[in-house]
Amino acid sequence: MCYNRAVLTPDTRDEIISFTQELVRLPSLPGREREVAQLVEAKMRALNYDQVWTDEYGSVVGILKASERGATILFDSHTDTVEITSREMWTHDPLGGEIADGKIWGRGATDMKGALAGTVIALGRLPRDASAFRGTIAVSASVAEEVIEGAALSHIIPRVNPDFVVICEPTECKIGIGQKGRTGIFVTTRGKPAHTSNPKLGDNAVYKMMAAIEKLRALELPYDGLLGDGVMELVEIQSFPFPGKSIVPDGCQARFDRRLVRGETRESVLDSLRDALREISDCEVEYTTARVNCYTGKVLENPDFYAGWSIPQTSPWLIKAMYGLRAGGLEPDFYAVPYCTNGSYSAGDAKIPTIVFGPSTIKLAHAIDEYIEMDQLLRGAEVFVGLAKELGQ
Repeated sequence: MCYNRAVLTPDTRDEIISFTQELVRLPSLPGREREVAQLVEAKMRALNYDQVWTDEYGSVVGILKASERGATILFDSHTDTVEITSREMWTHDPLGGEIADGKIWGRGATDMKGALAGTVIALGRLPRDASAFRGTIAVSASVAEEVIEGAALSHIIPRVNPDFVVICEPTECKIGIGQKGRTGIFVTTRGKPAHTSNPKLGDNAVYKMMAAIEKLRALELPYDGLLGDGVMELVEIQSFPFPGKSIVPDGCQARFDRRLVRGETRESVLDSLRDALREISDCEVEYTTARVNCYTGKVLENPDFYAGWSIPQTSPWLIKAMYGLRAGGLEPDFYAVPYCTNGSYSAGDAKIPTIVFGPSTIKLAHAIDEYIEMDQLLRGAEVFVGLAKELGQ
């Protein structure tokens, strides 16, 4: 591998690796990211970031200002991780940050504490002159992305006012030029209770739900040439009252996971579902609500809807990003990421030009024995530096 020796000196490379280990060793479930946030804030201050703050929801933001004017580029990584599941099946301590076989092992190593360490250290070590970058670099360590994508970033962006956003999720060091969105949907049917010895006196809400499910399974979903097919999958169903011994259920609720393509809006998605279910009486459709109690005491709450998006391949920003990859020693490779990110806010809602780029692969995210290859980690850090230089011009 050919690292930029002017930036990623042996000491800087070692610092990125050791900081990744420190981050992995701190558990940070959504709403419980305080220790990681404190560690990131302390590291930014030690690196003499020009401004550092932790916002009211617990996200940490650091600002680096060059000596010459230019664009403002925001590099975002989230601090939270998913639960450690099936701990008995892990061959490496999920909170150990152990180095073995050229990899750093542990929960969050790929998703996405390695990228967070790479941005904080590699960008924080840049000299403040035009040889390194122009304009302003913002590095954010946002909270609660695993359960409410984009919500924390929606409070960071107005303070940073970026011209361009890099979401540092794992892409195998490819450029993610778009992503499917996601939403959670509740379908609720209502009936009439009765004793099960005489069910004709009632109206079973479960039977209505069965009809609703069949109609939704037959619904034609939109296709997108970049992002592929829209998806809708039943993930949960519950009748009421529960338990329901000897009573015809008068309520039933199903939850669906819906993957969105470009052009779908909050209104259009609900309208299509309500139209499909118009012949079923006493049937309601609504979005689920995502809510996180942040470690600061504040609450993040949004309708559980995250838009699909893309950046045009003719965008001058994307051309600059290509040069950034080449500066990091890689040839650009574009693709649409198959998962949801904070880009749903920056690109989908705020309409700010955005790419997804980061080391490692989404196949390792949320997995038993999660790890990040150190070569990938350092290559990602190299490209972050290249992106900062080229995008700020």
